[in-house]
Amino acid sequence: MKISCIIPTCDRPALLKESLQSILNQTVKPHEIIIVNNGSKEINLPSQQGLAIKIFNIIPYAGVAQARNFGACQADGEYLAFLDDDDLWNTFYLENIEKTIENKNELLLISRLDKMENNKIVSHRKANLSNLTIPYVLKSNPGFNGSNIVISKKLFFDLKGFDPKLPPSEDKALLLEALLKKIEIKTLPENQVILRMYEGTPRLTESSKMAEGIFQFTRKYSHLMNWQQFFFNWKKIYRYRFKSGKKIMGINYLITNFLLKITTLINI
Repeated sequence: MKISCIIPTCDRPALLKESLQSILNQTVKPHEIIIVNNGSKEINLPSQQGLAIKIFNIIPYAGVAQARNFGACQADGEYLAFLDDDDLWNTFYLENIEKTIENKNELLLISRLDKMENNKIVSHRKANLSNLTIPYVLKSNPGFNGSNIVISKKLFFDLKGFDPKLPPSEDKALLLEALLKKIEIKTLPENQVILRMYEGTPRLTESSKMAEGIFQFTRKYSHLMNWQQFFFNWKKIYRYRFKSGKKIMGINYLITNFLLKITTLINI
């Protein structure tokens, strides 16, 4: 199976080079590496012998979902492996992926997600790949990230790729679509992806982005939610809106939290 690696990047050249190096260090090399520049700065990389690296420039700041989707359209491989420019793979990542594809012929593979803080690698507290169920994904992300999935190209387009209207909830939306279609999913708990925690994105902007992503996700999938899931999502929306500086949202948060407790008590 040919595996195409797709890296969306946005004005982070130092991080990009480290992420790219984690691919170049793989014990099994990919068929190709596709870098999709979603930023405004030109990408300059040293030439690599024996490995095809393609760089594409799209509209600046179009979004990571658009960048991943564009990369998927350019890929020649039968499988797509995504890696964000601020994440890393362990050395045997693609080797384990290739073995799993050959032995099981799985269409969607998810690896373990850890994180790096202060140069120390620790478990990601929110990552729980044992909860790959529709009810759980309607409330939370079990550890499905743009960097820890490998998916067949055909399935990716059958699922219509990453929804650009949902960032940063576009990743769990793709997982939800796979679950709704009863796609068989294989988890690789020994295969490590490292999410690097870094400073750079303004806190207010990040909270606003989180609120908008959860809002769009809730609007798109509210027909699948029970009242507990619905109020749980709106509680998160109001919390992030409050953190973004909209202090009046604190009242809405308290009201929604009360409604969530009531629906939980009467189990609806």
